[in-house]
Amino acid sequence: MCALIVGFTFYRLNDGAVDLQNKVFAIFECSVLSILVINQVQPEFLRQRQYYGRETSTNQYGWRAFAAAIILTEWPFSFVTNTVFFVCFYWTVGLNSITDRVGYFYISYIILGLFSLTLGQAIASFSPNDIIAAMFNPIFTAMIILFCGVTIPYEQMPKFWRRWMYWLSPYHYYVEGVITNDLHGSQIKCRNNEFFVFSPPDGKTCNEYAGDWVSKAIGYLNNPDATDNCQYCSYKVGDEFYTSLSWSFNHRWRNIGILLGFIVFNVVFTVVMIRIYKVNKR
Repeated sequence: MCALIVGFTFYRLNDGAVDLQNKVFAIFECSVLSILVINQVQPEFLRQRQYYGRETSTNQYGWRAFAAAIILTEWPFSFVTNTVFFVCFYWTVGLNSITDRVGYFYISYIILGLFSLTLGQAIASFSPNDIIAAMFNPIFTAMIILFCGVTIPYEQMPKFWRRWMYWLSPYHYYVEGVITNDLHGSQIKCRNNEFFVFSPPDGKTCNEYAGDWVSKAIGYLNNPDATDNCQYCSYKVGDEFYTSLSWSFNHRWRNIGILLGFIVFNVVFTVVMIRIYKVNKR
């Protein structure tokens, strides 16, 4: 349902300058919605941990078995639900249809789902109950969303946060990967209402007046030979949008590796907490 709501909110985007912005917001919404998974996995984790604490008193149920069961049994559900979300969302919005770009987005979204799942379990692993876990959730999710580079661009962040929190936000690596994956090499075609219109001095064409500036900046002149009502589009290719955010298309697979590293950390942390956390058996 969420995939269809977001998909039809940004239905069949094209290659205009406004569509460029909307694609970024649509992709960002995907990452925000993954937070729902964190809240969904925690009650079951805490309930099963209570059963585990009761059974360990008989020495018939080890912490290794519980850790493997509670973590791995969630993964198939994550694969299925995120695949359904991807199918309902991706082509409804009209994102990049090149095969390898579609594949990269799918892999990234599956990994994001696993990250959210393991983060939810990691938070629950040191929480005594679901109420406390729910209080911790906003602290973690707000930090990773605020400093991912979309709500506040990297260059506009306060130096204190930019130096460390931006690089610690897993969503930074997800968002950079999928946005550059979608926009790289895409040609931008501004609609009539998206052009910045200006008039050159008498006797000069648009290209003679602003051509040198445009060649050094981003965007393009739509009517370079005109002598009035020059039309300037702020972007020529999608790459010009995300380079201003200090992102690079070449970081895609590096970012996948970093996200996998976050998942490994969450799993290891959860296993350690299962081993050392003492559950009230009553």
